[in-house]
Amino acid sequence: KQAVKFVTELYRAGVDIAVFEQPVWMFDIEGLKYVRWNSPFPVAADESARTKFDVLRLIKEEAVDYVNIKLMKSGISDALAIVEMARSANLRLMIGCMAESSLGVNQSVHFALGTGAFDFYDLDSPLMLKEETFRGKYTVEGPKYKVS
Repeated sequence: KQAVKFVTELYRAGVDIAVFEQPVWMFDIEGLKYVRWNSPFPVAADESARTKFDVLRLIKEEAVDYVNIKLMKSGISDALAIVEMARSANLRLMIGCMAESSLGVNQSVHFALGTGAFDFYDLDSPLMLKEETFRGKYTVEGPKYKVS
């Protein structure tokens, strides 16, 4: 209920957010569902969507509008299954990352571009590193990722 109160206050203050990501504890699917049906903004699962089985439950419970896929969380096989399940359930997708160098994010960029399934890209963890030791085969130019 705190999450709903928070986003309602944002909405009333004229703040528009694209997606409200993981507003409750990862195992609180009922809470996630409550926020989804009482929020003025779309709700995404992040920590609640670790495996394809987690996402299947989220779909059955109608608990979210979006799923944030992280390859370091789900692996490639589950990520592919999650993309297909989300498409079948008309859920939207975000691709994210954990605390990874550009080596890990490189895989996510290729995965996202290869599937063409994502509305949001949150692949900023290499930007937080003091020193980057791997140079991947992608570049970031503003909001665009380019693969060479």
